[in-house]
Amino acid sequence: MSNQNESYPTQRTPAEREMTNSLAILHRDMTTVMKDVADIKAKTSNTPVSAVLQSQPMALVHAVASVSMEMNVAGSPTMASDAKSVNKTKAYRLLWKHLWDPKFKSKHLAEIQANNGKPRWNMAVNFNQSPNTELTENLVAYLERNFVGAGLRKSDVCDFVYTNFTSRKRAANKSQAKKKSDNACNRRSSRKKEHLKRRKTAYQSKKTAIDDEIKRDCSGLIIEEAMSVGESDDSTLPHVSYSGLCLCRPGWRSGEYNHFITLVDNKVVADLGLNSHQLLSRAFGETIEGSVSDAIVSQFPQWAFRNGP
Repeated sequence: MSNQNESYPTQRTPAEREMTNSLAILHRDMTTVMKDVADIKAKTSNTPVSAVLQSQPMALVHAVASVSMEMNVAGSPTMASDAKSVNKTKAYRLLWKHLWDPKFKSKHLAEIQANNGKPRWNMAVNFNQSPNTELTENLVAYLERNFVGAGLRKSDVCDFVYTNFTSRKRAANKSQAKKKSDNACNRRSSRKKEHLKRRKTAYQSKKTAIDDEIKRDCSGLIIEEAMSVGESDDSTLPHVSYSGLCLCRPGWRSGEYNHFITLVDNKVVADLGLNSHQLLSRAFGETIEGSVSDAIVSQFPQWAFRNGP
């Protein structure tokens, strides 16, 4: 007859086996820490450090044991780091969506109005000046409610806000510089087209007088490809005290062709009369050497070239 009080071994579940392994690891770590504490106490028996270890040795052990259990049971430091990285990305994106977007485009008026109603940085003042200081406080409080305590610190949130300001400030400055550059290019292009038109008109109205002075038929010799290149429209010329246009002449042009263009320009000024002040002062700088375009080679006579086409 079997003994009713006899106990039989039971089958442990996977969770129980995992817990047993974790406790074994914890016990090993605690043993190592206690040995390290004893070694430190022996080496520092006459120092203030010894007093601290003697008064609170178990507190140190509990702290290390807590960290050990968290690492072995709850998860690895890499997982915590990954979670923090994800929250950083979410916080930064949320911050961008919360603020006014200067590049926002939409076909719906309500969406445009909603974007215009969002808070925005004042790029005319520094980050630590009003009203940016007030906006910073509001943004930090806004992000704190959503992310501080979820793997992020308040210092992380403050960094996000400052980085957002500097990046938008940099983009605004770049946008202004590009806008200024584009405006200058548009002015030069517009002025070049207008002056070409004036030259053609002046030549047509004074063709007989100009051809007689040149002693050649100059029809078809005023084309955009043959004109001088403007280097600047806002710099001060070396020999004048006001703003003007500095030009570079193409090296292929002969002296006779340059004389022809000068005669045409004189007629332009004469036709403008009292309105000639609308033209910027023009001065010639260096001569630019380069290949001659096909449009010029096919249309221009031999005398227009300095050394032949």
